[in-house]
Amino acid sequence: MKRILKLLLICLIVTSCNDKENKIIVINNCKVENPLYDLAWLNTLKENIEKSANASAANIYQYTYKNEPTFLVNDCVNCTDALAILYNCSGEAICEFGGIDGRITCPDFKDFAKDKKLLWSNTNQLIIDEELYTNTEANDSIVDVSINGDILTITVTDSGCDGSAWNVNLIDSSTVAESLPPQRSLKVQLSNPESCLAIITREFEFNLSELQIDSSNELSLIIDNWDTPITYTY
Repeated sequence: MKRILKLLLICLIVTSCNDKENKIIVINNCKVENPLYDLAWLNTLKENIEKSANASAANIYQYTYKNEPTFLVNDCVNCTDALAILYNCSGEAICEFGGIDGRITCPDFKDFAKDKKLLWSNTNQLIIDEELYTNTEANDSIVDVSINGDILTITVTDSGCDGSAWNVNLIDSSTVAESLPPQRSLKVQLSNPESCLAIITREFEFNLSELQIDSSNELSLIIDNWDTPITYTY
């Protein structure tokens, strides 16, 4: 009898630990695979921004803040009076940044926010950000890369309806490797919400002038999943 009770106690302890472990995993994933489309409230925010008459650039970033997944929604990037709002998994606003009064309701955000990921933006951007570069999975559907002056053209192919909802960002690691010529590392990030199965090919252009450095008039651009370095002369 004592042996049976001992075994039951061990089972209860193991089950409790497993439940606790599983609970932590579920919380960290917001109980979904793709927060942008699986969290109804976040998807609604995105769709409202897309439908808005406001033509300003907008984006949604995901962070881990104080060990919890959070989502920073900015519906007017670089607007002086815009208010960026940080939400938790339940869609509750927990922090505000900016606005007319320049509010910062979570002053420790920069200290405790990590795992930065760009979930969505309504413009194709060149972004220089070391953390974002590290946390971004490079797209493997690049079929062509070319450069003309300051303009880099990247051609990608993927399944979709017509490719009109695609968004592509070019993310630079923010570091310059010392070589001849100096090197910059970049990743192409493709956001494709289209569910059709047609094979679509689209071109996206990026102005590279932000990547220029004073010590050289030439850069070698190393793009993940593209075998050939691109020489950028300016």
